[in-house]
Amino acid sequence: MPASDLVLLPLCIGIALIGVVIAGLAWRKGERGRVVQGAALAVAPVGLYFTGLLRLVWDAAVAVVGWATSIIFSPTMWFGISLLGLCVVLWVVGGMLTRRSAAKNPVTAGSTKPAVTSGRTARGSAPAVATPATKPAKGKAAAAEIDPELAEIEAILKNRGIN
Repeated sequence: MPASDLVLLPLCIGIALIGVVIAGLAWRKGERGRVVQGAALAVAPVGLYFTGLLRLVWDAAVAVVGWATSIIFSPTMWFGISLLGLCVVLWVVGGMLTRRSAAKNPVTAGSTKPAVTSGRTARGSAPAVATPATKPAKGKAAAAEIDPELAEIEAILKNRGIN
């Protein structure tokens, strides 16, 4: 009998007995659902033991404990953990930089179209432009004075009902 069986078999029997006790207490109270659940708790560990899954979990737990104890005395392990920590820090900083650049330039954030420059300064404020105090002339002369980009923006605003 392997060493793990010396631990697992009594553990399974103990958990099964707990399930039987829960089922018995539920039977006395008349709770049929709890009786069924207690029976399931009694049968599950025994089924896990006979299928070998409980031994698989046991081996995994032993491997994790062995790995954890090797961390303490191994400089190579600490170097690897440091590299993993650096990886996490770089990932978080990269995400923050991506969000910051997307917030600065909302035109290109998430779009596949090329960015259209609007003549804004680096801080996002519009440059100072001298506007004439006189009204533009009507007719063909007014169309010649309007910048084609401004005319396009004006048309978009009119389509959306913004004057």
